[in-house]
Amino acid sequence: MRVIFTGVPLLGHLLHQVPTARAFVDQGHAVSVLVPESVTKVFGGEEFEMLPTGADAGALRAEVLRRTGEDVMAGATLAAQLEAFGNTRIDLSAADSLAAARAWRPDLIVTDPTDVLGPLVATALDVPTATLTVGPEGSPEFQQRLRQQVSGQYESRGLTPRPARWVLDVCPPAMRRDDWQAPERWRPLRPEAHRAPPGQRAPVLRALVGQPRILVTFGTLFTDARRLDPILRALACTGAALRVPVGLTASADDFDVDHAAVVFEPFVPLHDLLADIDLVVCHGGAGTVLGVLSAGLPMVVVPQGADQSMHAGRAANAGAAVQLRPDDITPETVARAVDTVLGTPSYRTNAGRIADQIAAMPSPTEVVTALAAELLTGAR
Repeated sequence: MRVIFTGVPLLGHLLHQVPTARAFVDQGHAVSVLVPESVTKVFGGEEFEMLPTGADAGALRAEVLRRTGEDVMAGATLAAQLEAFGNTRIDLSAADSLAAARAWRPDLIVTDPTDVLGPLVATALDVPTATLTVGPEGSPEFQQRLRQQVSGQYESRGLTPRPARWVLDVCPPAMRRDDWQAPERWRPLRPEAHRAPPGQRAPVLRALVGQPRILVTFGTLFTDARRLDPILRALACTGAALRVPVGLTASADDFDVDHAAVVFEPFVPLHDLLADIDLVVCHGGAGTVLGVLSAGLPMVVVPQGADQSMHAGRAANAGAAVQLRPDDITPETVARAVDTVLGTPSYRTNAGRIADQIAAMPSPTEVVTALAAELLTGAR
């Protein structure tokens, strides 16, 4: 069987797909990743074929700025966000992506919930799709508006939108909305913190000296030294041992802090970063939140944008995190929140409870086995 994985060209929308893609490979299926050229490097060492097509986040940002006058990375309106995720992405990427996918001849395309390109390509090729969620279900209104915005893209091509054949849901029960109902063809899927490719040597991290041991990560997109410097200084003053990954766009030299008190790391899989940590201060990205909870660790969540406040709220409601509101974020409030979480055992207890829920969810191998059996027997 041949499976294409694709999604919004941001690492937070792509890295969480890797365990499922690996499970397909392990069972002898061919896997390709349909992403912009600039994103392919993060899949180095994987047994996936790269289909480097489409516009990356930088190109989308520039085109939306030209079309709307708004920067989608700086508090843009809903209309500008819909333009970025919707028509602009299709306009800049559909032709090349469809050609690459048609030549590769997939039997299944796996997408994420806010990906409009993968479903369009799948519809054009008459191939079933599986939506692999990023985390807790987002705003139904945003999803509906996004579908409405791109409806003309289907009409102009003589196509009719169709729902995903399967919904692979990585959200544990404790993180769901109270009114959540399982969609049709729903399958739970165990989320995992991102790991290095099989056979690749684990990175050697510098030892942390001091207590408590805190990982401070704002993901691969929001690692801005101007935002992090004051927070790192405040936490370092408490004597805590700090580990800070700088992602793909920053370096340790960007940070104006005491480098003897902060251990900076290059891009390292989240699984390795969590190995010796007591608490995580993060931005609330879905992959980070679920990865941290899968390790049973409590959090202080400092949302920076996108849907991070929603993820923060779910973790806080589940008793596994303290969420800081945007207007309340200061170095002092972050330090106080860290003290609160470390001094209140229930946060770690609740994080452990969610970790147990995650461990009980079907593994990628189990889910892939079931999907492949349905596809290979003609259940489409």
